[in-house]
Amino acid sequence: MWSCNFGPMTRLLKSMWVAVCVGVVTWSPVAQSELQLQDVTTGLTVPWDLVWGPDNHIWCMEKTGRITRIHPDEGTVEEVHQIPGVYQSFDNSGAHAMMLHPDFPAQPYLYVNYTYSEFRGRLDKLTYSLSEGAVVASETLLDELPGNSSHNGSRLQEGPDGYMYFCTGDMYMAMIAQDVDNLGGKVLRMDWDGNPAPDNPFGNRVYSYGHRNPQGLTFSDSGQLYLSEHGPANDDEVNRIVAGGNYGWPHIEGFCDTPEEVSACDSLTQIPPIAAWTPTEAPCGMSYFNHPSIPEWESTLLLCFLKQQHLKVLHLDDAGESVELEEKMWEQEMGRLRDVLVAPNGRVFLATSNREINGWDFLAQDLDDRIVEVVNPDHDYDVLAPRPIREVFLEQVAAQTHVVNVVFPQPAHTDLSVLLDRELDEVSFRVFDTHGRQVMGADNMTLSVPGLLNVSVTQLASGMYVLRVATADGHTQALPLVVKRR
Repeated sequence: MWSCNFGPMTRLLKSMWVAVCVGVVTWSPVAQSELQLQDVTTGLTVPWDLVWGPDNHIWCMEKTGRITRIHPDEGTVEEVHQIPGVYQSFDNSGAHAMMLHPDFPAQPYLYVNYTYSEFRGRLDKLTYSLSEGAVVASETLLDELPGNSSHNGSRLQEGPDGYMYFCTGDMYMAMIAQDVDNLGGKVLRMDWDGNPAPDNPFGNRVYSYGHRNPQGLTFSDSGQLYLSEHGPANDDEVNRIVAGGNYGWPHIEGFCDTPEEVSACDSLTQIPPIAAWTPTEAPCGMSYFNHPSIPEWESTLLLCFLKQQHLKVLHLDDAGESVELEEKMWEQEMGRLRDVLVAPNGRVFLATSNREINGWDFLAQDLDDRIVEVVNPDHDYDVLAPRPIREVFLEQVAAQTHVVNVVFPQPAHTDLSVLLDRELDEVSFRVFDTHGRQVMGADNMTLSVPGLLNVSVTQLASGMYVLRVATADGHTQALPLVVKRR
């Protein structure tokens, strides 16, 4: 990617200046926990995004589009879905971002961003079926995303305001980052169906703009949003994102520290980064950390690096508006680091990215990709026992006492569920159409979760039905059912 505002000498001077500044703020704490690295699972292919699920499993999406559910203690890998049609170029296109719906699995949706052709990307909403234990349906929310062999971004995050935040790259088309009517080079803010949040600053999906190639997105405990992004040959950045903010690309790279940039800053009201690095180090996934499991890391940003192959710990000031100190961890020990995940009990997981480098397999290290846990042996971690997804679902349903003996969701798309008024181990059921004809059913069906009937309705056409449930003691009840195919 070329830069629009620097000549070779200016770049050299800027590189020397920033290198000195970064050297000043680098810091190693006097008292550190004796942290250990432990493999969770191996044999992955460029695990791009890690998500902690309500089932206390690690949900992982690889660059290939494979989505897996990983037991954090045993390392077992369960494939949930393979996104069809993921386009992978010679460079970095592929599957890039994933998140679960905030009310998953009661709202059984996963959200994924990936490229499907050389120049196009999309955001899909996937439907997970409890009965199938896999993704069974897909709906495209955004299909007009520009794409390219690289600079696609991206990350997805749930905001404290209940909206979805989605960062995108400039797709090697630098000037679209300054166009608030184009979705490239932006942070987008949407509801869970992909619609613009009503109070967005430009009346569309755009929340902030002027981004080059965002690779990390995270919220702090206080609700501040941070983004990491790649610079060209200089000025990788971490930015604090505010509504309507212009972060400068391609007119400004890093801080306003050259005559050309000062002029641009005056006209653009650009928001400077809270950290920048020259030469570039390729920052990637990022998570906010604030847990006593590693005391010296409290109120920090954990940031993965690809080119320089380490984890940076960025210590924020009390307001969270600047980086006061930075600490470099495990340089060259695990290879390239793609993502970092912080579990609710303070466990930290890292994903490597060694199976290829910018799409070139022959440049890759002789290492498979893996998920590695950072462990503090002196900390007594709270137990978050991995659970079946059905158990989580039952817990969510039981919290809504008004749904006993009611079919939900209505309409049903792929599965229906009924929370019975007794914790039975088995029931029989029949489904009848509006002509009274039986269209499906089962006798003495064993319930995987006592008291919760869950049935796949993928074989039913859209329409109205009656669900009749019968227990072994002769009790029956008829419940209305609406099915709507997508």
